[in-house]
Amino acid sequence: MWTHRRWLVVEPATISYVFATSFAREEERLSLGEHLWDPGTTSRLAGLGVGRGTRCLEIGAGHGSIAAWMAECGASVTAVDIDTSRLGWLRGCGVSVHRSDISRDPLPGSGYDVVHARLVVQHLADRVAAVRRMVSALRPGGYLVLEDTDTATTLATAEGVLRPRVRDAAYAVMAESGYHPRCGLLDVDLALSAGLRDVRAEGRAEVITGGTPQGRWFALWLEHLRPAMVERGLVTRSEVDAAIAELDDPGTRWLSQVMITVIGRKGADERAA
Repeated sequence: MWTHRRWLVVEPATISYVFATSFAREEERLSLGEHLWDPGTTSRLAGLGVGRGTRCLEIGAGHGSIAAWMAECGASVTAVDIDTSRLGWLRGCGVSVHRSDISRDPLPGSGYDVVHARLVVQHLADRVAAVRRMVSALRPGGYLVLEDTDTATTLATAEGVLRPRVRDAAYAVMAESGYHPRCGLLDVDLALSAGLRDVRAEGRAEVITGGTPQGRWFALWLEHLRPAMVERGLVTRSEVDAAIAELDDPGTRWLSQVMITVIGRKGADERAA
């Protein structure tokens, strides 16, 4: 079992971003993840008033869809990621792009109205320091929006869990890199410990059908992790291949993990950390 305090900070020496390894379909995987999660994210950001005159910082921009959406709404947007090779197109949208590692690098600028990070904190070593760094980039009264997952429902079906050995092996490999499987819930504690006010959280899950773009995102997740799962002897290649075939089957349906959105406001009397 994972304990609350154990997962607040993980020794940096044990950390290596699990999806930093070479994968031929990584751009497709990122795009399909945006297709799955963007509608819920944009709805919540719109509820905060993201639009003309808003200054936004997008952390871990990925393929850039949320940063582009913010810019289309009229916001002034800065996007950062450890790999900006897929973000050049954002400059045509008026987005300022910076290469930065939130775990150790200073963030560009300060005084932001909204700082947003999706599927970022769950992969970090020192989560406490990273969240405090995000808070320091906010103006007084600005909002931090953290979105991370809780994996308890991943691949749950009406009959049980789809290929539980493969699912558990995938998360075991990710955990070796410091991944927190229930970080969505932990984000509430991180926001509170960083001094944010009016902290609120909600979760959303999707019913996924095999063979759809959303289903393909899950298949690519297993494809990416397959070499490591097999190399460690956690499962066989044939087990992973059978799981991927099921995820590509239109007759298969399952629940996604729960995406938890945590929103907190920086107090007017707080100074940058």
